[in-house]
Parts: sequence; structure tokens; C-alpha cells
Amino acid sequence: KIRNGAAQVFRAKGYAGVNLNDLMKASGLTRGAFYAHFQSKTALFSEVVCHEHPLLRMLEDRTGKEGAALHAEMRAIFTAYMDPKNLKEVFGGCSFAALLGDVTRATPEVKASFDLALRRTCAAMAHKQGRESEAYLPALILATAAVRTAYAAADPALQSDILRNAYASFLKVLPDPREPGA
Repeated sequence: KIRNGAAQVFRAKGYAGVNLNDLMKASGLTRGAFYAHFQSKTALFSEVVCHEHPLLRMLEDRTGKEGAALHAEMRAIFTAYMDPKNLKEVFGGCSFAALLGDVTRATPEVKASFDLALRRTCAAMAHKQGRESEAYLPALILATAAVRTAYAAADPALQSDILRNAYASFLKVLPDPREPGA
């Protein structure tokens, strides 16, 4: 409960923009309960960076039983993820896109959590696709960076251009399950 509430606050305001009172208010608990679960704000941030990824949950929750069906569901997830009309919601819910700048300046512990989350997400993308999970890293980076970049732009037309062009490139770098792995 603390981690989930903290994820929302961290994504909205960034690591430096929140204090323990903000984090605990988002979880509906008192500040005193914080230290029963976490040693520090950084430890909580590390947990958020490692575990709070709706994109990963959606990929893990796909229902297809074989490669082509799983691939089609993955494409549908990323189609919605990179749709300009979903930008605000996606950015606000994606720890990869919203927290990248904070992770860049974070401790080695937080960066290790980020590494694990990236690897888990690539593994979920690769599930039953006949490719190594590393083959999906370029597509994941392109998608999350596009959302972050589009959200930084002020002009809605530019936001749409960024996402539309990035999605076209995403489809080119996304491994095809019908082609044998490298």
C-alpha cells in the first residue's frame, strides 16, 4: 500500500519534490508507519523503481497461449501506450517514463532496481516469442523515451508527432516472432 501510493506521488512530483508526509498521505497511513517498512525515502524509491510498473503488469497479464497471440497483445498494449490521447495518463502511470531523470541521479541501489525492472519488462515482452529478452530492449527504450519526450513538449501537435513517429520506429525495431531469433 505504501509503495503503490508512493509510486503515484513520485511519478507526479519527482523524488526531490516529495517528503515522507506526502508519501504516507498518499498511502493513507501515518508517518510513524513508514519506518516499520522502510529505512529511508531512498529505500522506498528503490522499491517503487523496481516494482511499480503498470506496463510490466499488463505484459505479464496477457492471455494469449502462443507467440503470435502474445505478440498481437503486446502490440496492442504499446499502441495504447504511445497513443497521444493517452499521454497524460501513461506518463503519470509509467515509472520508466516519469522517473528516468530521478533514477539517473540516484544511488547505485536505485539504479540496480531500475536495471532489474528493465530486465523483467524485456523478459515479459519476450515471453514465448522465440527471442532473447535483450532483443526487446531497443523497443522498450524507444517507447518509454518517446512518452517522456512527448510529455516534455508543450505543443500538442508536437507531442502527437513525437509519439506517432516513435511508434512507427517502435514497430520496426520490435522483433517479429515469425522470424527466427538471432
